[in-house]
Amino acid sequence: MSDLLLDALPTRWHGHEIIPDFRPMVWLVNTYVRGQTGDDPIGFAVSALWRFYKDPHCFLNDPQKIIDAYGYMIEFYKAGEKAAESAAAESSTAPSSGLAFDYQCDAGYIVAAFQQAYGIDLTREKVHWFRFRALFAALPEDTLMAKIMSWRTMDLSEYEGSMRDRYADLQERFALPPELRGGAARVVSVEEHDAAFLARFRH
Repeated sequence: MSDLLLDALPTRWHGHEIIPDFRPMVWLVNTYVRGQTGDDPIGFAVSALWRFYKDPHCFLNDPQKIIDAYGYMIEFYKAGEKAAESAAAESSTAPSSGLAFDYQCDAGYIVAAFQQAYGIDLTREKVHWFRFRALFAALPEDTLMAKIMSWRTMDLSEYEGSMRDRYADLQERFALPPELRGGAARVVSVEEHDAAFLARFRH
C-alpha cells in the first residue's frame, strides 16, 4: 500500500480510476457482516464494482475480468486496513478483543467523533479510505465512539464491585445486536467472506 506520509493517496488502482472515498468500502463491510451478498456472486460483484470503479464497463463483458476487478477492490480494502493497523499501534483506544464497532449501528457516533476530533463532516466530505481508516483507528479517547469501543471490548473480570457493575451497564447500554456479536449469525470478516466468495468460482 501507499505510505501515508510519503506517497499521494491512490486514485487509480491496477490501472483503473476508482472512487477512493470511504463509502464504497463501508457499504462492502456492512453488506458482508449482515449476510446480504445473496446467492448470485457475479451479481454482487458487479454491484460492488459499480460503487468502486469510475467506469466498470470494461469488466462487465467477461466473468473473469469481473472476478479480477473484484479481487483488486478487496486489495484496496485491505490496504486501508493496513493503514488502520499502523494508526492503532500508536493509539491507546485500539480495541483488543471482541467486536468493537459496526459502521451501520454506530454511524451517528462515528460522524460525531470525526466532527469533534478532526473537524470533518462525514455527511458532506469525501475522505480517502486509507485516511478514513487511519483517523478512525486513532480517534482520541475523549470521543464517545472511542469510549464505546473501549467499553465493548473491556474484560470485566479485571474489575470488581461497583466498578464492574458500572462497566457492565455501559456494555449492555451500547451493545451491538446479538447477530453482530457472534449470536444467531456469526459475523464473517471481509477476508473470510472473500476467500469463500472466490472459491465459489473454482468449482
